Amino acid sequence: MTAISPLSVGEPAPWFSAATDSNHLGKSSVTFDEFAGRYIVLFFFGTATLPDVADVLTAFEGRNDLFADKRALFLGISKDPDDFNQARMRQKNTAQIYLLDSNGAAAKQYGVTEPTAFILTPTLQIIEIVPLTDPAVFVGRIMSHLGELLAKPPSVQNAPVLVVPQVFDRAFCGQLIDLSESAGGREIGAIETDGKVVERFDPEFRKRLDWYISHEPALQRTRKLLERRLLPMVYRAFQFNTTRIERYLVGCYDASTGGYFRAHRDNTAPLVAHRRFAVTINLNEDYDGGYLCFPEFGHQSYRTPPGEAIVFSCSLLHEVTPVTRGGSYAFLSF
Repeated sequence: MTAISPLSVGEPAPWFSAATDSNHLGKSSVTFDEFAGRYIVLFFFGTATLPDVADVLTAFEGRNDLFADKRALFLGISKDPDDFNQARMRQKNTAQIYLLDSNGAAAKQYGVTEPTAFILTPTLQIIEIVPLTDPAVFVGRIMSHLGELLAKPPSVQNAPVLVVPQVFDRAFCGQLIDLSESAGGREIGAIETDGKVVERFDPEFRKRLDWYISHEPALQRTRKLLERRLLPMVYRAFQFNTTRIERYLVGCYDASTGGYFRAHRDNTAPLVAHRRFAVTINLNEDYDGGYLCFPEFGHQSYRTPPGEAIVFSCSLLHEVTPVTRGGSYAFLSF
Protein backbone atom coordinates (compact mmCIF):
# COMPACT_ATOMS: atom_id res chain seq x y z
CA MET A 1 0.00 0.00 0.00
CA THR A 2 1.32 3.43 -0.95
CA ALA A 3 1.90 5.68 2.05
CA ILE A 4 0.14 9.06 2.06
CA SER A 5 2.61 11.92 2.34
CA PRO A 6 1.88 14.43 5.11
CA LEU A 7 0.15 17.59 3.95
CA SER A 8 2.01 20.88 4.05
CA VAL A 9 1.17 24.58 4.00
CA GLY A 10 0.24 25.80 0.51
CA GLU A 11 -1.46 22.59 -0.58
CA PRO A 12 -5.19 22.33 -1.34
CA ALA A 13 -7.16 20.66 1.45
CA PRO A 14 -8.52 17.22 0.47
CA TRP A 15 -12.30 16.93 0.07
CA PHE A 16 -14.32 14.40 2.05
CA SER A 17 -17.83 13.50 3.18
CA ALA A 18 -18.78 12.96 6.80
CA ALA A 19 -21.80 12.29 8.97
CA THR A 20 -23.30 15.03 11.08
CA ASP A 21 -25.90 15.67 13.72
CA SER A 22 -29.05 15.79 11.57
CA ASN A 23 -30.77 17.96 14.17
CA HIS A 24 -28.19 20.68 13.50
CA LEU A 25 -27.84 20.78 9.73
CA GLY A 26 -31.06 19.05 8.70
CA LYS A 27 -29.28 16.20 6.90
CA SER A 28 -27.30 13.14 7.89
CA SER A 29 -24.09 13.86 5.95
CA VAL A 30 -22.26 16.76 4.37
CA THR A 31 -19.59 17.26 1.74
CA PHE A 32 -16.70 19.30 3.07
CA ASP A 33 -16.07 21.30 -0.13
CA GLU A 34 -19.47 23.00 0.10
CA PHE A 35 -18.24 24.88 3.18
CA ALA A 36 -15.78 26.86 1.04
CA GLY A 37 -16.05 30.62 0.79
CA ARG A 38 -14.82 31.50 4.29
CA TYR A 39 -11.81 30.85 6.50
CA ILE A 40 -12.07 27.44 8.13
CA VAL A 41 -10.48 25.98 11.24
CA LEU A 42 -10.59 22.23 10.60
CA PHE A 43 -9.81 20.38 13.83
CA PHE A 44 -9.31 16.61 13.83
CA PHE A 45 -9.52 15.71 17.51
CA GLY A 46 -10.35 11.99 17.61
CA THR A 47 -12.50 12.01 20.74
CA ALA A 48 -13.80 14.68 23.07
CA THR A 49 -12.99 12.47 26.08
CA LEU A 50 -9.35 13.63 25.94
CA PRO A 51 -8.91 16.37 28.59
CA ASP A 52 -6.79 18.59 26.31
CA VAL A 53 -9.36 18.27 23.52
CA ALA A 54 -12.22 19.10 25.89
CA ASP A 55 -10.39 22.27 26.99
CA VAL A 56 -9.82 23.32 23.38
CA LEU A 57 -13.44 22.72 22.36
CA THR A 58 -14.67 24.75 25.32
CA ALA A 59 -12.40 27.62 24.32
CA PHE A 60 -13.59 27.53 20.70
CA GLU A 61 -17.24 27.36 21.71
CA GLY A 62 -16.86 30.67 23.51
CA ARG A 63 -15.54 32.55 20.46
CA ASN A 64 -18.71 33.54 18.65
CA ASP A 65 -16.96 36.81 17.83
CA LEU A 66 -14.67 34.96 15.40
CA PHE A 67 -16.83 32.05 14.29
CA ALA A 68 -19.79 33.99 12.98
CA ASP A 69 -21.61 35.00 9.83
CA LYS A 70 -19.91 33.92 6.61
CA ARG A 71 -16.31 34.89 7.30
CA ALA A 72 -15.08 32.03 9.50
CA LEU A 73 -16.18 28.51 10.33
CA PHE A 74 -15.07 25.94 12.89
CA LEU A 75 -15.32 22.30 11.80
CA GLY A 76 -14.57 19.76 14.52
CA ILE A 77 -13.97 16.21 13.26
CA SER A 78 -14.51 13.34 15.72
CA LYS A 79 -14.09 9.61 15.15
CA ASP A 80 -15.97 8.70 18.33
CA PRO A 81 -19.75 8.14 17.86
CA ASP A 82 -20.28 8.55 21.60
CA ASP A 83 -19.20 12.18 21.29
CA PHE A 84 -22.55 12.66 19.55
CA ASN A 85 -24.59 10.06 21.40
CA GLN A 86 -23.60 11.56 24.76
CA ALA A 87 -23.67 15.19 23.58
CA ARG A 88 -20.09 15.92 24.60
CA MET A 89 -19.91 18.88 22.20
CA ARG A 90 -22.17 21.94 22.32
CA GLN A 91 -23.14 23.43 18.96
CA LYS A 92 -24.29 26.91 19.91
CA ASN A 93 -23.60 28.55 16.60
CA THR A 94 -24.24 27.70 12.93
CA ALA A 95 -20.60 28.60 12.26
CA GLN A 96 -19.40 25.87 14.64
CA ILE A 97 -20.12 22.39 13.31
CA TYR A 98 -19.09 18.89 14.41
CA LEU A 99 -18.76 15.98 11.99
CA LEU A 100 -18.27 12.25 12.54
CA ASP A 101 -15.41 10.50 10.74
CA SER A 102 -16.10 7.09 12.29
CA ASN A 103 -13.89 5.05 9.96
CA GLY A 104 -11.05 7.59 10.03
CA ALA A 105 -11.10 8.06 6.24
CA ALA A 106 -10.98 11.85 6.38
CA ALA A 107 -8.21 11.89 9.00
CA LYS A 108 -6.23 9.51 6.83
CA GLN A 109 -6.50 11.89 3.86
CA TYR A 110 -4.97 14.59 6.03
CA GLY A 111 -2.32 12.27 7.44
CA VAL A 112 -3.22 12.95 11.08
CA THR A 113 -2.96 10.47 13.94
CA GLU A 114 -3.02 13.00 16.80
CA PRO A 115 -5.27 16.02 17.41
CA THR A 116 -4.34 18.59 14.75
CA ALA A 117 -5.93 21.73 13.31
CA PHE A 118 -5.66 23.10 9.79
CA ILE A 119 -6.42 26.74 8.97
CA LEU A 120 -7.83 27.02 5.44
CA THR A 121 -8.46 29.91 3.07
CA PRO A 122 -11.88 30.48 1.45
CA THR A 123 -10.61 28.47 -1.54
CA LEU A 124 -9.70 25.57 0.79
CA GLN A 125 -5.94 26.03 0.68
CA ILE A 126 -3.95 25.11 3.80
CA ILE A 127 -2.23 28.16 5.33
CA GLU A 128 -1.30 26.77 8.76
CA ILE A 129 -1.07 23.36 10.46
CA VAL A 130 -1.20 23.32 14.26
CA PRO A 131 -0.67 20.09 16.27
CA LEU A 132 -2.22 20.01 19.74
CA THR A 133 0.47 19.90 22.43
CA ASP A 134 -0.48 22.52 25.01
CA PRO A 135 -4.19 23.59 24.88
CA ALA A 136 -3.57 27.24 25.77
CA VAL A 137 -0.77 27.64 23.22
CA PHE A 138 -2.81 25.77 20.60
CA VAL A 139 -5.91 27.94 21.03
CA GLY A 140 -3.86 31.14 21.24
CA ARG A 141 -2.00 30.42 18.03
CA ILE A 142 -5.16 29.63 16.08
CA MET A 143 -7.17 32.54 17.45
CA SER A 144 -4.34 34.97 16.82
CA HIS A 145 -3.90 33.91 13.21
CA LEU A 146 -7.63 33.83 12.54
CA GLY A 147 -8.07 37.26 14.15
CA GLU A 148 -5.38 38.71 11.89
CA LEU A 149 -7.04 37.25 8.82
CA LEU A 150 -10.47 38.58 9.74
CA ALA A 151 -9.10 42.03 10.57
CA LYS A 152 -8.09 42.48 6.94
CA PRO A 153 -10.76 43.67 4.50
CA PRO A 154 -11.98 40.87 2.21
CA SER A 155 -9.76 40.57 -0.84
CA VAL A 156 -11.24 41.66 -4.15
CA GLN A 157 -11.26 38.74 -6.55
CA ASN A 158 -13.01 37.90 -9.78
CA ALA A 159 -14.34 34.40 -10.27
CA PRO A 160 -13.07 32.84 -13.54
CA VAL A 161 -16.32 33.34 -15.44
CA LEU A 162 -17.11 34.35 -19.01
CA VAL A 163 -19.87 36.89 -19.66
CA VAL A 164 -21.22 37.04 -23.22
CA PRO A 165 -23.85 39.68 -24.14
CA GLN A 166 -26.76 39.30 -26.57
CA VAL A 167 -26.77 35.53 -26.91
CA PHE A 168 -30.59 35.63 -26.87
CA ASP A 169 -32.51 38.68 -28.14
CA ARG A 170 -35.14 40.11 -25.80
CA ALA A 171 -38.06 38.93 -27.90
CA PHE A 172 -36.83 35.35 -27.71
CA CYS A 173 -36.28 35.69 -23.95
CA GLY A 174 -39.92 36.72 -23.64
CA GLN A 175 -41.03 33.80 -25.80
CA LEU A 176 -39.22 31.29 -23.59
CA ILE A 177 -40.82 32.79 -20.48
CA ASP A 178 -44.30 32.63 -22.06
CA LEU A 179 -43.78 29.01 -23.09
CA SER A 180 -42.54 28.10 -19.63
CA GLU A 181 -45.48 29.78 -17.91
CA SER A 182 -47.94 28.16 -20.30
CA ALA A 183 -46.52 24.67 -19.75
CA GLY A 184 -46.06 25.10 -16.01
CA GLY A 185 -42.78 24.30 -14.27
CA ARG A 186 -42.11 21.62 -11.69
CA GLU A 187 -39.54 20.94 -9.00
CA ILE A 188 -37.24 18.25 -10.33
CA GLY A 189 -34.35 16.27 -8.92
CA ALA A 190 -30.71 17.19 -9.20
CA ILE A 191 -30.28 14.52 -11.86
CA GLU A 192 -32.89 12.95 -14.12
CA THR A 193 -32.45 9.94 -16.40
CA ASP A 194 -35.18 9.25 -18.97
CA GLY A 195 -37.48 11.54 -17.04
CA LYS A 196 -36.95 9.69 -13.75
CA VAL A 197 -35.53 11.45 -10.73
CA VAL A 198 -32.21 9.93 -9.67
CA GLU A 199 -31.44 12.42 -6.92
CA ARG A 200 -33.90 14.82 -5.32
CA PHE A 201 -32.97 18.03 -3.56
CA ASP A 202 -34.08 18.88 -0.08
CA PRO A 203 -36.36 21.96 -0.44
CA GLU A 204 -34.14 23.67 2.12
CA PHE A 205 -31.31 23.37 -0.42
CA ARG A 206 -33.07 24.47 -3.60
CA LYS A 207 -36.42 25.91 -4.61
CA ARG A 208 -36.84 26.27 -8.36
CA LEU A 209 -39.46 25.34 -10.95
CA ASP A 210 -38.09 23.92 -14.20
CA TRP A 211 -39.40 23.36 -17.71
CA TYR A 212 -37.57 21.42 -20.42
CA ILE A 213 -37.97 23.23 -23.74
CA SER A 214 -40.32 20.98 -25.72
CA HIS A 215 -41.55 23.50 -28.27
CA GLU A 216 -39.62 22.39 -31.35
CA PRO A 217 -39.18 25.80 -33.07
CA ALA A 218 -37.95 27.32 -29.79
CA LEU A 219 -35.65 24.36 -29.23
CA GLN A 220 -34.12 24.69 -32.69
CA ARG A 221 -33.62 28.44 -32.28
CA THR A 222 -31.97 27.91 -28.88
CA ARG A 223 -29.50 25.46 -30.41
CA LYS A 224 -28.71 27.79 -33.30
CA LEU A 225 -28.12 30.81 -31.07
CA LEU A 226 -25.87 28.88 -28.70
CA GLU A 227 -23.88 27.44 -31.59
CA ARG A 228 -23.36 30.73 -33.41
CA ARG A 229 -23.10 33.26 -30.56
CA LEU A 230 -21.92 31.47 -27.43
CA LEU A 231 -19.81 28.42 -28.23
CA PRO A 232 -17.14 30.29 -30.25
CA MET A 233 -16.59 32.55 -27.23
CA VAL A 234 -16.37 29.55 -24.90
CA TYR A 235 -13.63 28.14 -27.10
CA ARG A 236 -11.78 31.47 -27.20
CA ALA A 237 -11.90 31.92 -23.42
CA PHE A 238 -11.31 28.34 -22.25
CA GLN A 239 -9.91 26.52 -25.32
CA PHE A 240 -12.77 24.07 -24.83
CA ASN A 241 -14.43 22.60 -27.91
CA THR A 242 -18.05 21.89 -26.97
CA THR A 243 -19.30 18.56 -28.31
CA ARG A 244 -22.46 18.17 -26.23
CA ILE A 245 -25.15 20.35 -24.67
CA GLU A 246 -26.73 18.33 -21.90
CA ARG A 247 -30.15 19.93 -21.60
CA TYR A 248 -32.40 22.79 -22.73
CA LEU A 249 -34.15 24.02 -19.62
CA VAL A 250 -35.86 27.17 -18.36
CA GLY A 251 -35.80 27.58 -14.60
CA CYS A 252 -37.81 29.97 -12.45
CA TYR A 253 -36.82 31.17 -8.99
CA ASP A 254 -40.07 32.64 -7.63
CA ALA A 255 -40.26 35.01 -4.67
CA SER A 256 -43.62 33.51 -3.62
CA THR A 257 -41.81 30.26 -2.76
CA GLY A 258 -38.53 31.89 -1.71
CA GLY A 259 -36.67 30.70 -4.82
CA TYR A 260 -32.97 30.05 -4.23
CA PHE A 261 -30.16 27.52 -4.68
CA ARG A 262 -27.68 27.00 -1.85
CA ALA A 263 -23.93 26.71 -2.51
CA HIS A 264 -23.10 23.64 -4.58
CA ARG A 265 -20.99 22.28 -7.44
CA ASP A 266 -22.45 20.82 -10.64
CA ASN A 267 -20.22 17.82 -11.35
CA THR A 268 -19.47 16.07 -8.05
CA ALA A 269 -22.02 13.23 -8.37
CA PRO A 270 -20.86 10.24 -10.48
CA LEU A 271 -23.70 10.60 -13.00
CA VAL A 272 -22.75 14.21 -13.78
CA ALA A 273 -18.97 13.96 -13.56
CA HIS A 274 -18.81 14.50 -17.34
CA ARG A 275 -20.01 18.10 -17.00
CA ARG A 276 -17.38 20.72 -17.79
CA PHE A 277 -19.06 24.14 -18.01
CA ALA A 278 -22.38 25.54 -16.84
CA VAL A 279 -24.25 28.30 -18.65
CA THR A 280 -27.00 30.53 -17.35
CA ILE A 281 -28.75 33.06 -19.57
CA ASN A 282 -31.00 35.51 -17.76
CA LEU A 283 -34.40 35.97 -19.46
CA ASN A 284 -35.97 38.86 -17.54
CA GLU A 285 -35.21 41.71 -15.16
CA ASP A 286 -38.44 42.48 -13.28
CA TYR A 287 -37.43 40.91 -9.97
CA ASP A 288 -35.26 41.54 -6.92
CA GLY A 289 -32.55 39.25 -5.56
CA GLY A 290 -31.55 36.14 -7.48
CA TYR A 291 -27.85 36.96 -7.74
CA LEU A 292 -25.31 34.38 -8.87
CA CYS A 293 -22.38 34.20 -6.44
CA PHE A 294 -19.10 32.29 -6.21
CA PRO A 295 -18.21 32.14 -2.48
CA GLU A 296 -14.66 30.90 -3.03
CA PHE A 297 -13.83 34.08 -4.91
CA GLY A 298 -15.14 36.80 -2.63
CA HIS A 299 -18.44 38.63 -2.40
CA GLN A 300 -18.93 39.82 -5.96
CA SER A 301 -22.35 38.86 -7.32
CA TYR A 302 -23.57 38.56 -10.90
CA ARG A 303 -26.88 39.54 -12.44
CA THR A 304 -26.93 40.15 -16.16
CA PRO A 305 -29.42 41.85 -18.51
CA PRO A 306 -31.84 39.59 -20.39
CA GLY A 307 -30.14 37.54 -23.09
CA GLU A 308 -26.65 37.75 -21.57
CA ALA A 309 -24.85 34.49 -20.76
CA ILE A 310 -22.58 33.59 -17.86
CA VAL A 311 -20.35 30.55 -18.39
CA PHE A 312 -18.28 28.97 -15.62
CA SER A 313 -16.59 25.71 -14.69
CA CYS A 314 -18.93 23.15 -13.13
CA SER A 315 -16.34 22.55 -10.41
CA LEU A 316 -16.75 26.09 -9.00
CA LEU A 317 -18.82 26.45 -5.84
CA HIS A 318 -21.77 28.71 -6.66
CA GLU A 319 -25.16 29.73 -5.33
CA VAL A 320 -28.25 31.73 -6.30
CA THR A 321 -29.41 34.14 -3.61
CA PRO A 322 -33.13 34.23 -2.72
CA VAL A 323 -35.47 36.08 -5.06
CA THR A 324 -37.36 38.57 -2.90
CA ARG A 325 -39.75 40.06 -5.48
CA GLY A 326 -41.23 38.64 -8.67
CA GLY A 327 -39.78 35.68 -10.51
CA SER A 328 -36.35 35.21 -12.05
CA TYR A 329 -36.35 33.20 -15.28
CA ALA A 330 -33.18 31.80 -16.82
CA PHE A 331 -32.06 29.32 -19.44
CA LEU A 332 -29.82 26.77 -17.67
CA SER A 333 -27.60 24.16 -19.24
CA PHE A 334 -24.24 22.38 -19.23
